[in-house]
Amino acid sequence: MKDIKETYRYERYQAPYEESRWAEPEEIMADTVPIEIDKPPYQTAGIPLLCDGRVAYVDHQDHHTLLFGATGSKKSRLFVMPMIQMMANAGESYVVTDPKGELYQQTAGTAKANGFKVLALNFRDFTRSHRWNPLQIPYELYQNGQKDDAIGMLNDLLASISADSMERTKDIFWIQQANSLALALLLILFETGRPEEINMGSFVKMCGEYGKPINSNKLYEIASYINPESIAGMNLAGVIISAEKTKDSIMSSLHAMIRIFAIQKKLITMMAGNDFDMRAIGREKTAVYVMIPDEKSTYHFLATLFIKQCYETMIQEAQLTPDIRLSRRVNFVLDEFANIPAIPDMDAMITAARSRNMRFFLVVQSFHQLEKLYGENARTLTSNCENWIYLNSKEFDHLTEISNLCGNVYTTGGQIRPLIAPSQLLHLSKKKGEALILAARHYPLLTEMPDISDYAFAYAKAPELPENGEKVHVAMFDLNMLASELESGMQEELFYEEEEKIPEEYRTLNKDEALDLAAARLQDLIRLLEDTEMPYDDDDVPFTE
Repeated sequence: MKDIKETYRYERYQAPYEESRWAEPEEIMADTVPIEIDKPPYQTAGIPLLCDGRVAYVDHQDHHTLLFGATGSKKSRLFVMPMIQMMANAGESYVVTDPKGELYQQTAGTAKANGFKVLALNFRDFTRSHRWNPLQIPYELYQNGQKDDAIGMLNDLLASISADSMERTKDIFWIQQANSLALALLLILFETGRPEEINMGSFVKMCGEYGKPINSNKLYEIASYINPESIAGMNLAGVIISAEKTKDSIMSSLHAMIRIFAIQKKLITMMAGNDFDMRAIGREKTAVYVMIPDEKSTYHFLATLFIKQCYETMIQEAQLTPDIRLSRRVNFVLDEFANIPAIPDMDAMITAARSRNMRFFLVVQSFHQLEKLYGENARTLTSNCENWIYLNSKEFDHLTEISNLCGNVYTTGGQIRPLIAPSQLLHLSKKKGEALILAARHYPLLTEMPDISDYAFAYAKAPELPENGEKVHVAMFDLNMLASELESGMQEELFYEEEEKIPEEYRTLNKDEALDLAAARLQDLIRLLEDTEMPYDDDDVPFTE
C-alpha cells in the first residue's frame, strides 16, 4: 500500500506554466476498446476516436459526446453513421434523430439483420411511419396509480406543443391558462375515456368542442361534478370563472397550440395507436429513427416530445431494477440537436443519464447555436460531455475556446504559443477527415477519420417503411355524452377518492349556484396555499385575438 505522502503529487502543477502536447495514439488505445469491423458481433460500441476502416478504437464507457461541425463538414459520414453501425452490431438500443432519412437508409438494414426491432417515426410522411401514441404511457401510469408521473408527462407534452406559441408572444399568461385548460381536459379524458379513445384525436376534439358556445356550457356542467380541490378541478375552475373576453383569449391560444393536429388528419391517425412498447427499448434490441424535415421546423417539436418521453420512460424502467440501471444500454444519437426545440430539463437529463446506462451524443453545427437554444444551460450540457469532437467552425469565440482548451507550448525561442491556433482550426482538412478530439482526461488528439464508405462493415438493405395510409377509424371521446351521463347519474362524480364524496351543500344547489360555490372554494384554496392574489384581474386583462 502506498504511503500517504506518495499520493500527494503537486510538483507538475507548481510551475506557473505547464506545457501541453498532442496525445499519442497509444494513450488513446489504452483507454478504449478495439473493434475489428469485419468481425461482428461486437462486445460493445461507442464513438470512434481512432480508426483506419478495419479496426476502430471506441469509447465504450458511459461518456456523453459533443460533436461540432458546420454544415457539410461530414459529421454523419465520419462519426454518426459508423457509430450507429457499431451499435447495431453490438446489440445496443438507440434512438436517432434523422433529418434527411440518410441514417435509416445506411444503418437500419444492419440493425434488422442483427435481430433489432426497427422503428421509423416518419414526420416527413405520416402515411409511411410506425404509429406512436404520446398519451399511451401517461395514461397507463395514471391507471396504475402513478398519477404524479402521468401528470409530469402530460406537462412535458403540453410544453412541447406550446413551445412555438411561447416563443412568439411577450405575454405568456394566455398560453399558461390554455395549458391549464388542456391539462384539465386530458385528465378528464384519462378519468372517463375508454382505452381506445385515449389519443390525440380525442384531445383535439375536446379542445375544439369547448370553443363552441353550446359545448362550452356542457363543460361548465361537467365542472360541477368535479372535485374542486383536484388538479383537474383547480385547472378547470381557473378558466371557467374568467370573464368572457378572457375565455376567448384563452381559447385562441389553445386553438393555436393544437392547430397542427387539427389540420393534419394523417398525423392524428399516426398518433392514434402504438406499434411498439416504449418500455422495451431498455430491455430488447431496438432501433428508433425519428425522421424530421430539415427544410422546415413545423414538426420538430414532435421529435423533442418523443425524446423526452422516451427518456422519462427509461428512467422509470431503470428504477425497477436492483442496480437502478437499464439492462440494455440506450444511446440517444441526436443529429442536428440544436435544430429541434429545446428539450425540457435537458441539463438534468444528461446529468442523470449516465448512471442509468444511457448515453447522449449531441451533434450540432456550432456552439452559438446551442447557446441560443439553451441559454445558460448550454454550459451544463457541454460540461457534462466528456468527449468534444471538433470538425469545422467559423465562430471565432468557439475556435478560441477550443484552442485554449488544447493548451500552449514553448517555441524554440522560448515564446509561448497555442498548441493549435484558431486559424489552424479553421483549416482542418475535410478531404482527409481531420478531426480534433478532446477525450476525457487526455491530451488533445488530432486524427484522420475514414469515411463511412471506407469501413469494412457488412451492409444490409434497409427495410421498407411501413404503410399506414389506408383510412383507419380513430375512436373519439364525446364530451357531450359525458355531460349527459353525469347528469343522469350513469357516471359518478369525477376525481374523488373512494372515501370522498360530493360535499352535501353542492347537492341542493342548481348548476349556477354550484359553480359559484366551487369558484369560491377554489379562491379560498389558492389563498391558503399561495397567500397571493391572482396574476390578473379579469377586468384588467386586455382582449387579444
